Amino acid sequence: MGFLTIARVDGDPDVLIEGYRGTAALMDGVGHDHGLVLHAAARTSEGLLIVNLWPSEEGSSAAAADPRRHSALARHGVSPGSQRKEHHVLERYVIAP
Repeated sequence: MGFLTIARVDGDPDVLIEGYRGTAALMDGVGHDHGLVLHAAARTSEGLLIVNLWPSEEGSSAAAADPRRHSALARHGVSPGSQRKEHHVLERYVIAP
């Protein structure tokens, strides 16, 4: 089983991608510490789209609560109100060789 998180962050795509790039190493560490399997991000016309694959809901929840993540988001003005999230328990996922 796996757990998928899809987050959409509304705002100026150029500003958001700059902040994303500036916090990538820190956020990668948060993900690593909580078991992240896959992370992908894309600029959209409305802002930023982020997809994370976790081995479990617990890993996703732990990463979401990590104070390093909260600090990075606050530094770049990303508030909970600017984010829309979906969470899904996966039936199956494949990581290609």
